Amino acid sequence: MRLLMSLISERIVTATARELMPAGPMPAPADAAALVENLHDAAETAIDLVLDVMRLQPDVEDGARGRLAAGQTRVVDRLGWVGANARTFSRLLDDASPPGRGGIADRIRDRAARTGASVELGGALALVGSRVLGQFDPFAGPAGTLYLVAPTVLEVETAIRARPRDFRLWVALHEQTHHVQFAAAPWLADHLRERIGALLEPMLDASGLDGLQDTLRSLPAALRNRESLLDAVVAPSQRALVDEVGALMSLLEGHADFVMDAVGPRVIPTVRSIRRSFDVRRHEAAGLRSLVSTLLGVDEKLAQYRRGAEFVRAVVAERGHGGLAPVWHGAENLPTAAEIAAPRLWLDRTGPTR
Repeated sequence: MRLLMSLISERIVTATARELMPAGPMPAPADAAALVENLHDAAETAIDLVLDVMRLQPDVEDGARGRLAAGQTRVVDRLGWVGANARTFSRLLDDASPPGRGGIADRIRDRAARTGASVELGGALALVGSRVLGQFDPFAGPAGTLYLVAPTVLEVETAIRARPRDFRLWVALHEQTHHVQFAAAPWLADHLRERIGALLEPMLDASGLDGLQDTLRSLPAALRNRESLLDAVVAPSQRALVDEVGALMSLLEGHADFVMDAVGPRVIPTVRSIRRSFDVRRHEAAGLRSLVSTLLGVDEKLAQYRRGAEFVRAVVAERGHGGLAPVWHGAENLPTAAEIAAPRLWLDRTGPTR
């Protein structure tokens, strides 16, 4: 049952972000319409390109295509992206509220604390909201939602002098890879939600909205400085869980990078120029990934994601892309942090692909 009062107010989060975050370039109506159409086309084109690289088993691909068709692609402005993340973050927090006591929002009816927490989250999202190009949110809607942030795509492609068609497809490829990952592994969204909830629940149980507000108050500085909030919000007993979720995030990001590199040279002639120009931005995570990664401390070092790509390359070099198939079959086959760092451990554990 949904709580009567959510922990986060989307209205307050969005209003705060509106005051702090530039809206981005505003093209003429005809140009804006063309940009939106181009981004939708790029997202659709990217599906077959990603699936062609991943080489899923026929039954897995058929199921994935069905779930992809049930998902959504939305081209939004920056405030649209903020509102979407506020809704998702609110749902994750509500779900993590301890059971049996009516939920934290029913126990702590402190409107001032709720407003404060929403303002802090709005400030945190505003810090990254002007840099996010796209995001796949596995928790939005029954089959997930892919967001492409039109003003920022236009701003960045102009700044780096990229060919618009190439850059828009490049952005769509990365985020659509995440969509395909979750579509190929329909259990993955629930697994990730449960793991995140397990991290949040002790914090919410102990401190209520006041504790949440304190944590969110620290988030903008952490996002600016790429510092971890681990020591503040995660008990030592939860470090194994942190490592588990960190390994999953590394796998998903590293795999997306691998797919982009595999697809890019064939269909995006200027991909190397785009990557060179864009790599300086890679330390800025996007969307839910930014919040989760900051809370977990996995985004402090780009080496974490590079290791994810190295893991995928090592598996593919030995067994082909089909050698990753066990990853999509169940949580028990996800690589651990140790296996991300040493792919041979995972290869030996999962055995040859049948």
